[in-house]
Parts: sequence; C-alpha cells; structure tokens
Amino acid sequence: MALSSSTPLGVMPMEAHDQIAIVIAALNSFEPSRDDTDNLYRLYQLFEGFRSLPDRNRVAPAMFSLLERFPDAEFGSPGPLVHELEAIPGYLTLLRDSVRRQPTHLTVWMIDRLLNTNLPGDQRGWWLSELRAALEHPLASEQTRTFAAESWEHQSGKS
Repeated sequence: MALSSSTPLGVMPMEAHDQIAIVIAALNSFEPSRDDTDNLYRLYQLFEGFRSLPDRNRVAPAMFSLLERFPDAEFGSPGPLVHELEAIPGYLTLLRDSVRRQPTHLTVWMIDRLLNTNLPGDQRGWWLSELRAALEHPLASEQTRTFAAESWEHQSGKS
C-alpha cells in the first residue's frame, strides 16, 4: 500500500488528499501479526513516499491510535511509526495526549528520545513529569511500566 504511483495493489496515482485518506484508513484497520518482520514490512510499504505529502500531519492521530490500540506490539526499534511521527512538525502535543491516554512502549521511548536531546530545563522537567506519570498510569502494561521506570531513573539522574 505504498504511496508511490505503482503500488502492490495496483492503485493509480491520486491526489495527496486521497493518499492521506488511504494512509489513515490503513492505519485504522491495521492488525499486527505475530511476525514482527511482517509488521515492519507492511508499515514501511505504507509510509513509502509519505514525507512528500502535504498535510501529512493529519495522519498523526491515526498513527498514535494504532500505537494505543496495540501498546505492546512490535513496530520497530524505533521503526517507521516513530520515525514518521518525529518528522511531523507539531507532533509533541499529540505525543503528550497519547501517553496520557494510553502509554505504550514506543510513546515512552519517544519521550526518552526527547529527553536525550538538548531541551531547555523547563521542557526537560515537563517531559520528565510525563514520563513519571506514564510509569504510574493504570492502563500501562507491565512492559511499558518497566521501560518507563528505567527511562525515568536514567533521565532524572541527568537533570
């Protein structure tokens, strides 16, 4: 389901708006398989040519929704979802909202990646608070809580 002019499904070239709608629909219906390689292949195919689309920020909510629906699924390290989200201007508000709704391994990892950058002190403190809240969140899986606790311990020691 790549966004190039020739896709495995034989989809003809479309307007950017239609391509965005296709990506959103594919993310909303995406079901991860037990085969991590298959998941990654399908996601990389889906995001082929994605960065050239105008208004690609409209897809970010569906990307976070996929992560929230399958909080422990293997979608890469960090993988196409994280790479594409981090390339969308303004994704940080959506990241915050997502981790508050349903922390996942990858959204916690995204916060950890942010904390590894040279953030101003107030922003660093704010993201540390979000990380701390994620490790105590009632919907967080054990895997997510463990990772959040390790990240928080590491990152809070850097302050």
